[in-house]
Amino acid sequence: MPLHTATRAGHPFAGLVICALLAGCVTQGEPSVGPGAVGPGAELAPAHVSSSNHPLGPAVPVDDQSHAMYESLTGINGDAVAGVQIGTPRSYVWFDAVAANPQLIAQAPVRMCTARGALVKSSYITNPKDNTPGVKVLVVECLT
Repeated sequence: MPLHTATRAGHPFAGLVICALLAGCVTQGEPSVGPGAVGPGAELAPAHVSSSNHPLGPAVPVDDQSHAMYESLTGINGDAVAGVQIGTPRSYVWFDAVAANPQLIAQAPVRMCTARGALVKSSYITNPKDNTPGVKVLVVECLT
């Protein structure tokens, strides 16, 4: 039964069945091989590749600190911060790129370094190594 006849005959799902049967007949070509390939043993490309050559940040940690603590450390609204790691030479702030206030993100490096009695050496935003969707990593390095 042709698709247009099946749908006019009062069988609206017949068209879906026909499409599903036809889809089973379609074959795929050979999967691509190489660093950009997706499949067993291959790694996914980053969700958002920026034009910068910054390395990826560490994977998002399991961090049980309160959101108020995150906000006091970084100045970024606490509900947008997933984790904070203060370290030497770099500190990391994992945040929700949509929920975080962009102005507060821009001010966070100065706030974090000032709290340590230092100036900002460098800062940038990158993706976490585990490619968690929607999460970005603010990497801050203070002068020592």
